[in-house]
Amino acid sequence: MTTTDTLKDVEELQRRCEQFDGISLKLNWDMLRQPPSSEGAEWLVTYEDELLVGFLGMYSISGEMEVCGMVRPGYRRRGIFTSLWKRARSIIIGSNVSKLLLNAPAASTTAKAFLSTLPLSFNHAEYQMKWDGASAHLASSEASSASGAVILRPAGDDEAHILVDLDCGGFNMTKEEASKVYELQKQEELQEHIIIELDGHPAGKMRLWTEDNETWIYGFTVDKKLRGLGIGRSALLQTIERERRNYNGVNLEVALDNPNALKLYESCGFVILNKQDYYRYIG
Repeated sequence: MTTTDTLKDVEELQRRCEQFDGISLKLNWDMLRQPPSSEGAEWLVTYEDELLVGFLGMYSISGEMEVCGMVRPGYRRRGIFTSLWKRARSIIIGSNVSKLLLNAPAASTTAKAFLSTLPLSFNHAEYQMKWDGASAHLASSEASSASGAVILRPAGDDEAHILVDLDCGGFNMTKEEASKVYELQKQEELQEHIIIELDGHPAGKMRLWTEDNETWIYGFTVDKKLRGLGIGRSALLQTIERERRNYNGVNLEVALDNPNALKLYESCGFVILNKQDYYRYIG
């Protein structure tokens, strides 16, 4: 079986689990599609009678690692994920990981049951949000009036340093960390790196990832010196308007400890759909 075949099985398993449990799993498909040698994800699978019944993904960036997985309904409580976790631990131990986070949908009772067996401490949580089409008239009118001074354009190949500097300031990253993340993201063909300009000068950035008529906004930040001027709002509304023209849904994530960002997103028409919890492994 090829890697492509296995990933198709993972997609099918994800749909099955999400439909059955009424949850949204964060499997980081941009990293899953990259080979581990290119700093993509490592993953483990369990098959029974040629049917994929278990999956565990390990996503490593700059010495930190996130783990997320799933087991097919009807095959649970048989030790499948426990076995995957034991296999993963041997990989993690040899990977020089400084911080290990386990991610699970907050609404998943099966995930909570498994996590309760491990030595963990709660680290943080994120909301997954989606733009609500009922606010289309508000977004359209505000975007056209705000778009004069704020312009969105694709980042050029020679502008990586601008994106890296903005990531450093916006997400408290070192240049080395931000550069590694950029090089990894650049390999994914479905992504766009966008520079937000104010009066012709870089003022912020975002990364757009589109698949199956759903666009996700990642890495959205505005230069700290320019916040409070409405740049972020204008950039969001312009992005919404563009994606609507392309018949795409618009999604993003926000940490619960970032109330200003949450307030901005809600005011632009985004609604909370799911919550992802992150636990730090302390064993």
